[in-house]
Amino acid sequence: MKKMKYVAMSALALGMGVALNAADEAKQSPVPVVNPAGQQSMIPVAKAFDFLPDTIATVGGKAITKKEFIDEFSKRMPQGIPAQMPIEMLKMQAPQIVDQFVTQQVVDKAIADAKITVTPADVAAEIKKELAAMTPEQRAQLEQAMKMQGKTVDGVIKEMSENKEIQAQMTAQKFFESKIGKIQVTEADAQKFYNENIKMFTDPGDPAGSVRASHILIQVPEGSDEAVWNKAKAEIEAIAAELKKGADFGKLAAEKSACPSGKQANGSLGAFTKGQMVPEFEQAAFALKDGEISGPVKTQYGYHIIKREAAKKSTVVPFAEVKNDLIQHLLNTKRAEAVNKVVSELVKAADVKILVKAPAAPAGMPGVIPMGQ
Repeated sequence: MKKMKYVAMSALALGMGVALNAADEAKQSPVPVVNPAGQQSMIPVAKAFDFLPDTIATVGGKAITKKEFIDEFSKRMPQGIPAQMPIEMLKMQAPQIVDQFVTQQVVDKAIADAKITVTPADVAAEIKKELAAMTPEQRAQLEQAMKMQGKTVDGVIKEMSENKEIQAQMTAQKFFESKIGKIQVTEADAQKFYNENIKMFTDPGDPAGSVRASHILIQVPEGSDEAVWNKAKAEIEAIAAELKKGADFGKLAAEKSACPSGKQANGSLGAFTKGQMVPEFEQAAFALKDGEISGPVKTQYGYHIIKREAAKKSTVVPFAEVKNDLIQHLLNTKRAEAVNKVVSELVKAADVKILVKAPAAPAGMPGVIPMGQ
């Protein structure tokens, strides 16, 4: 079953991103392929799909023409298709792309025949309901994001409520809801999924035979003379002295280590097994006990001080922490399955026949180009 653009979603999920990003997207065109002369290298949709037969499918015996397909595809990709895309790839993908197109026509007709009306007021009411269900923190984050773009909540609600695409999405949502009814997921359902997929919620911890360690590095550039090495050694010894007096290892790593791990993770290298580090470093790290700090260790990179950390043990995320997310995930999954079932039934009832065939697939052929959102 092809992926449909219609899914049962909240009004915010359908439209808030559209409203917030519409201005930015309007300023941007699809990233073009540029030839050495600096010109856009795109192929018009009609030329790219010229290989299609005049009739690409039938629905209830009625012909769906190549022209209809090209006209619609051109609206979604007005600049055309990147010229570097091999024609063989398009030919391979054509049956699925055409299938997506025809299926969308069937679903759109079914929605239109249902004569469901969604007004700007309906959209606004749904958005306000979603906003009311937000936590104060979520609401504050949303308002901050809008403020950064010079928008207000009321302004975005108005913008979204008048957006024809959002109205169409909500119309589709109502249509599918009328077909699939109310879908529910209980806490017991989530608990069952959790119990049956406990590995998904388990952090296995550090691998057997590994060591977890942090370090501070005073780097010595390759080819440096003895004076540079001596200076680096003096610096690492001064750091060692600070650590003996009780200085914080992570803070010193962030301040003085030449390794990116210093500023990124207070010197932490995570867990590593034998063979992953240079021999001198590995030998010193594996010789330490948990919490123990080495003296200066010389490697090809310079001088290090290493601190062995306690191994990270296997942990399981408690059900209570993932319960709400799990319920939402299962709800979305059930909705998607129900929508796809309705779509399959509509396509079957419409007696769809795709008349485009793909040639034999070359090895390593990439996936399908989506028809568009």
